[in-house]
Amino acid sequence: MQWRKYTLSIDPAAEEAVTGLLYSLGVEGAEIEDGLFPTEEELGNMFVDLSPELAPDELPPVTQPAVHFYLRIAEEDGEAAAAAQEGEAVDDSYTIHDKAWSAQEAEELLKALEAAWPEVSGGLPFELSCDVSREEDWRDNWKQYFQPLLANDLLILPCWEEVPEAYAEDVKAGRIQTVLLAPGTAFGSGAHESTRLCLDGLKKWQKGGEKVLDIGCGSGILSLAALAYGAKSVLATELDPACETVFRENMELNGIKKDKISLIMGNILSDDKTSFGSGYDLILCNILAPVIEALAAPGQADVLAAPGALFITSGIYKEHRAEVENSFRQNPAWKLVESVELGDWVSVVARRV
Repeated sequence: MQWRKYTLSIDPAAEEAVTGLLYSLGVEGAEIEDGLFPTEEELGNMFVDLSPELAPDELPPVTQPAVHFYLRIAEEDGEAAAAAQEGEAVDDSYTIHDKAWSAQEAEELLKALEAAWPEVSGGLPFELSCDVSREEDWRDNWKQYFQPLLANDLLILPCWEEVPEAYAEDVKAGRIQTVLLAPGTAFGSGAHESTRLCLDGLKKWQKGGEKVLDIGCGSGILSLAALAYGAKSVLATELDPACETVFRENMELNGIKKDKISLIMGNILSDDKTSFGSGYDLILCNILAPVIEALAAPGQADVLAAPGALFITSGIYKEHRAEVENSFRQNPAWKLVESVELGDWVSVVARRV
């Protein structure tokens, strides 16, 4: 199946008129690109942290607003239909089941769009561009970005990969433990520097037998690593509903029993703390500096931690290191242990007094 992405430059004032025209012609979805960089308030609401290397005068330039729409073009040679008739399995699990347009229908749509354009364009000329791709070209392309990764003595292995020959002997002998991962849409493949800092922290500080709290678990990679290093149990928390399925799939992939790990979907900052338990020996949090600063405040992570517990954090840009360290210093329940940098990222570790 072929996909065509069409792009039209638009006048922002004509956005509703243009999208209304597209829908009236049978287009099932449109994407608006307003060309404007988010305001500070919008960035705050999205919990996005800009790179410290991006100076104010280096922000992405304002671009011409545009509308994008996609048409799914049906096969003309009948190969897919023939395969189905012959009983051949056709994997459409990654297919978006929008209307399948014939090439002629698509051409007629574009003619009708061009004819009606002067009524909705706000004076802009009709300038249409088109990109073409096929489902089989991109269906598995994302997997190339997730390769086997050795983090200390843990091999983070995408579930579709075999153990690389270079590690096979050590894996067989037990010198390297394998953690299977289906990253999906959740953050946490082990390749990002902030995740690697947490993995390094686990290797350095975890002794085994701990009751672990993984805040903002994402794919579950840190939970899996903590269990691999001998954690007694793990409670993982997450806000993003998209992570829940990925997390549970990764636990199943690694054969983790339900008495070893549990997941709570909720906000550990604002929800009732009693629902998350207490007495954790090790707390993990790889998110962003503002969240970690909030968790370091009195009445937050400190009430969840056992005396002597370690709080391993990451996801902190170097320029925010001092702010995070200061947030721990302001709470007498915590004592700073170390701060470690890797690239542009920092891990801050504190101990519960």
